[in-house]
Amino acid sequence: MLGARHHSIHAITGALKPSRRSYHWLFVWAIINALLVAVIVKRGLIHDVGTIIVLSTIVFGYMFLLDISDKIWWTADQVWWRGWDYLSIKPMRHTIRIDAITDVKTAYHSGNFVAGKPFDRFELVSPADTITILPSFHRREELESLLRLIQTKRPESFVDPMVLNFMDGEYSEWWRYRSGDRF
Repeated sequence: MLGARHHSIHAITGALKPSRRSYHWLFVWAIINALLVAVIVKRGLIHDVGTIIVLSTIVFGYMFLLDISDKIWWTADQVWWRGWDYLSIKPMRHTIRIDAITDVKTAYHSGNFVAGKPFDRFELVSPADTITILPSFHRREELESLLRLIQTKRPESFVDPMVLNFMDGEYSEWWRYRSGDRF
């Protein structure tokens, strides 16, 4: 109830919308199931096909729901993130005040390594909390709008040159510029 009251006081000025790339787990699920079925048929384990497809659907469906569950929105003063963690039974929430952001930086999780990719996430860091944004799962225009809003209020927090390069339109081979672009 407090969150709903708080939103009525401050008008939401923007939100990150999902990119087409956020649906990649459906493609991954289809490929993995096709490979599983091919291996099972080749080895003659036809009676296990249903069980394996059900288990695969549960695992990859869960990962897909986690990827698309992230919601990020902001007002002129705050940024909110809501989403699910892998082992959480209720959604997690993070809120940071824009005037408290100390660092806007890029990061790379070693589990997401792709040759040549400069980074896979942005981190909005404040003393109270950190919000992680995966640019692959959001439209670039809205993400740039959020970063520009933060930059106008906290320019000293932009010391990472890759964040500035991203805002200038670079890395388009990894994150397309327009929402109508493919992936």
